[in-house]
Amino acid sequence: MNIKDRMRRILKLRFAILYPFGLFIVLFATPDDESIRFGIWFILTGLFIRVWANGYAIKMEKLTTSGPYAFVRHPLYLGTMFVIAGFIIMLKIYLVGVMFIILMAIIYRRTIKKEEDMLEKKFGELYINYKRKIAAMIPAFLPYQEGEKWPFSFRRLIHSQEYKLFIWVIVMVIAFHLKSEFLAEREIIDAKILTLIIVAFLLGSVDLLGEFIKFRIRRKKDV
Repeated sequence: MNIKDRMRRILKLRFAILYPFGLFIVLFATPDDESIRFGIWFILTGLFIRVWANGYAIKMEKLTTSGPYAFVRHPLYLGTMFVIAGFIIMLKIYLVGVMFIILMAIIYRRTIKKEEDMLEKKFGELYINYKRKIAAMIPAFLPYQEGEKWPFSFRRLIHSQEYKLFIWVIVMVIAFHLKSEFLAEREIIDAKILTLIIVAFLLGSVDLLGEFIKFRIRRKKDV
C-alpha cells in the first residue's frame, strides 16, 4: 500500500471516526483485570472470524460463498464489530462505546450497500439469490449450499495481511493491561510486566521492520 493509498484510507469516514475514538480511549479508559479477561474473548472471536474469512475471500474475482461466507455475507465486518465490542468491554467505556457502535453500524450500512451494488452488477442473479438467502451481518444456522466452493488458503490469508491486525491488537491489549497495572493498581515493574513490555515492543518492531523492507524493495523497483 503506497502513501497515496494510505492517505485515502485514513480519510475514509469510518477511519476518521476510529482514530479520534482510539485517542479518547487511550486517554480516558480505565481497564482492570476482570474487564480485560472478559473483553478478550470478544476480541479473539472477532479475530478468528476475520482470519477465517480472509482464508476464503476472493474479492471481486469470484463470488465467495465458502467458509464463513456460507453463513453471513460480510464476515469481515462482523469480526470487526466483535473486536470493537471486546475493546469496549475491556476498557469499560460502555456509553461512549454503544454510541460508537451505532455510528459504525450506520457507516458500515452505507459501505455494504455500495459493495453489494457492485457485486450485483458483476454477478447478477447469482449474487441476488445468495443475498436473498444469507443475511448481511446475522449468521444463518444452515450454510449456503449453492455456488462454487474452495478450501481455506493460507496464501490468501497472508496476502490479506491480517497478521497486522493480530499484531497491533495484541500490542494494544498489552498496553492497556500495563496502563491498568501502573495507573490503577500502582504495580512495580516485575518480571511479568517487563516481559509484556518486551513482547509488545518486539511485535511492533517486527511489523514496522517488515513495512520498511517492503518500502525499500518498492523504491529499488521504481529506480
